[in-house]
Amino acid sequence: VALDLDGTTLNTKHVISEGNKKAIRELVARGVGVAIATGRSMSGIYDHLKALKLPKSIPVLCLNGALCLKAGSDGKTVSTSMVFTDPVSKENADGVVELAKEHNFLVQFYIGDKVYAVPKSEKHMELMKRYEVLAGYPQIKLKDFDELKKLGDPAKILLLTEDPDSLLEMAKKKFGDTLHLVRGSPDPFFVEFLAKGVCKGTGLLKLCEAENIDPKSIVAFGDGDNDMEFLQYAGMGCAMKNARQVTKDKADVVLEWSNDEDGVGRQLERLTKEGSL
Repeated sequence: VALDLDGTTLNTKHVISEGNKKAIRELVARGVGVAIATGRSMSGIYDHLKALKLPKSIPVLCLNGALCLKAGSDGKTVSTSMVFTDPVSKENADGVVELAKEHNFLVQFYIGDKVYAVPKSEKHMELMKRYEVLAGYPQIKLKDFDELKKLGDPAKILLLTEDPDSLLEMAKKKFGDTLHLVRGSPDPFFVEFLAKGVCKGTGLLKLCEAENIDPKSIVAFGDGDNDMEFLQYAGMGCAMKNARQVTKDKADVVLEWSNDEDGVGRQLERLTKEGSL
């Protein structure tokens, strides 16, 4: 079972409900494999791993498939080990920074389990706070873009804006198919820039290859634009009731429950009763 977080396993208060925790823990106790797949950085997942407090480490695809770790928690601390990473090239990273400078977008670089940002205005500071509420972790503020570039190749870049659709069109014209672009979800105020071919779907396939698992044996859950390939590549792709229509169109199953109605937990219980899990 592979689980998206925001808009799916997390409710609108950005926490895992008791119903979802119970269903996930029961799966793991029965020996069913569980993985997390999210656009978040690793630091944005720590609290949820602590809340789940599973008895063993599980794979975590973060940054929309650009980074994969094995992670576990005893409820207090989190331990991790690297599985794979697929960063944005220096040339493309420089191009994204130039786009941000030209149009006054806020830039975030994701490197390891840290998120770095270069705010240039009060509006940028507001966007940083808004993102912190969504993701649940702070960003490290840097003074300028030169400082940012010295950090190395990012696994993911975000540009934050109130008009993500216009930014997406600009980025498509500038980069063509040299980068993978994702409109933010569930509350769109950013666009994600990933290396070409990187998405949750290809990340899931790489993880399955590393773990010697047939992708068609996976049940995946999601709601956003970044979940489309992820749901398609799994054996059963489940879109939440609250999912974007484009995501529902790619799913095998559209749930009658939202992320505020324990949709993940209820579907897991249903599949268990049916003998599918």
